[in-house]
Amino acid sequence: MTKSTYVAIAPDGSEHTRKTDRTYTHAVLLEGEEGWGAVGFCGRPDLAEKKRREHPGSIMVECGVLGDRAADMLEADVTENAEPTAPEANDKPEREQTVDEKIAAATVHDPAPKRTVGSLVQELLMDPDLGYLAIVDRVMAEFPDAKTSVRSVASVAAGLRRKGVNVPMRRTAKAH
Repeated sequence: MTKSTYVAIAPDGSEHTRKTDRTYTHAVLLEGEEGWGAVGFCGRPDLAEKKRREHPGSIMVECGVLGDRAADMLEADVTENAEPTAPEANDKPEREQTVDEKIAAATVHDPAPKRTVGSLVQELLMDPDLGYLAIVDRVMAEFPDAKTSVRSVASVAAGLRRKGVNVPMRRTAKAH
């Protein structure tokens, strides 16, 4: 079987290659002290996702075959007509908007993302001095209709830990 060279490109533009007779579609990359490195190449997206979960902080990228146009050649981002087109007889020149009209038509975007119960719970879990009950109390103060419980906060903490987030451990209060 003919060997192919697969290339995966990291966010910093560095290329990572593997020459093999296997077929790869994705690569898992991890940023280290010396830049990006390939953790592995995979033949299916689900296998690449599994490998990505094994390495916290890693990313999954599609890889291409070296020699393919997609992997080797840059595509044009913008094209333009070499010949200017003449306006149609029916086309009326558009009136330039005034500054006030541009301001009135502009959309204002809120720079801060909308705060949710989940984002608040995640934020409060990072404070080691807060117990689960205190977190529930703070969530209920900000979101009175929330259905947050001690058990749901513990579940969010466990989920974050599985993803590799360093969530401080808490001691559970013993019932008397």
